[in-house]
Amino acid sequence: MRGTRVHVQGSQPISLCIFLVLGCVQAEGSDVLFRGRVTLQARNRPQVWETVVVSPNGKERFRLALVPLWCVEGGILAIEILVANPEHPDQNLLGVRENDVPQPFVITVEELESGINKSRFGANRAFKLRQGKLKIKILGSQLGNEGCECGNCIQELTAELSFQSK
Repeated sequence: MRGTRVHVQGSQPISLCIFLVLGCVQAEGSDVLFRGRVTLQARNRPQVWETVVVSPNGKERFRLALVPLWCVEGGILAIEILVANPEHPDQNLLGVRENDVPQPFVITVEELESGINKSRFGANRAFKLRQGKLKIKILGSQLGNEGCECGNCIQELTAELSFQSK
């Protein structure tokens, strides 16, 4: 068996080394800390879906959650995407939720009714945080009035979530 010989001249070896080093730094700097598919269902009073995301060095921890937002009559009108530090588990790092103001970290019945792809925020949402990046892809939903007296409510939501470190 004969080996293949590669001859590199001039500045090519330096360029190749820089390319490899930058590629390694970039790959190391963007570790996926969490990736998963989540289905939140409204059956019998749905619970908050949540998980703890830990940085590779173990120094940072985050609460990642999908929080159902209820109407007075009992149905789910929206779902809040929440990222929080353990010291303040209910303080959303993505922003402060306001009523009647469209926000990318709140998925509403109205968005789902008219088609999530037509929403001003879309089905694929990305959030840049100081500590990393959260991506969410809304895969599907089911609306209905079961257990809901205020009209159409979210019965089910399925999404893929990915949290990367910087």
